[in-house]
Amino acid sequence: MTNEPARLAQQIDELQGSMLAMECFVNSLAGALSPDARQVVQALHATETAAFRSALRNSTAPQATVDAFERDVGRAVTILGQPAE
Repeated sequence: MTNEPARLAQQIDELQGSMLAMECFVNSLAGALSPDARQVVQALHATETAAFRSALRNSTAPQATVDAFERDVGRAVTILGQPAE
């Protein structure tokens, strides 16, 4: 019999490491954007965020998932800035 909690903990740790690596990659891409490209990405991010918020609101996603989504959207907005009105 395997140690299921230990296996799950390892998978979570691996996912966290993968997410951190992806965040580093995305942060470096965002830092390299020209002002014009940044505006496009800001607008696309706002549109995608709104769509995912709607999907989450109509789903059975755990509150922890919603909270993590909102936290990371906030971090992305801090990096990218707000789209122009």
